[in-house]
Amino acid sequence: MMFSAVAGITADTTTERVLVVVLGASILLGMLALVWRRFARTFFHGFLVAAGVFLSVDIVVFHWVFRLHRITAGPEANVIEPVLVVVGLGFITYGLLRERAAAAGAPATSQHLVDASRPRRQP
Repeated sequence: MMFSAVAGITADTTTERVLVVVLGASILLGMLALVWRRFARTFFHGFLVAAGVFLSVDIVVFHWVFRLHRITAGPEANVIEPVLVVVGLGFITYGLLRERAAAAGAPATSQHLVDASRPRRQP
C-alpha cells in the first residue's frame, strides 16, 4: 500500500514543516491551473471562492477560535496562518468580483466597482 510507505514520514524541523505547507500550496496552485485550463471561467471563479472560504474559515474557526489544530506544530504557524487567511479572502474577493463582472458583461476593474453603485443609462 502507498499509505504504509509514507506513514513513517514526519516533518520535525521548521524547514520541513514549511516545506509541507509549500507542497500543499503547490497542489492548490496546480488544481487552480487545471481548473483554469479545463473548465469554464464561471466554474473557476466558484472553485476560487470555495478554496478561499476553506482557507479563511478553516483557519479562523478551527485553528484560532476552537484551537483544534494548527497549520504546523511550530511557531511558524503564527506567520503562515494569517497569510493564508489574507490569501483566502483575496481568492473570495477576486472570484466574486470577476463573476459579478462576467454576469454584467464588463471587466472587473476598480472603475467598474465605482460605476456599479451608479444607475446605468439605457442606450
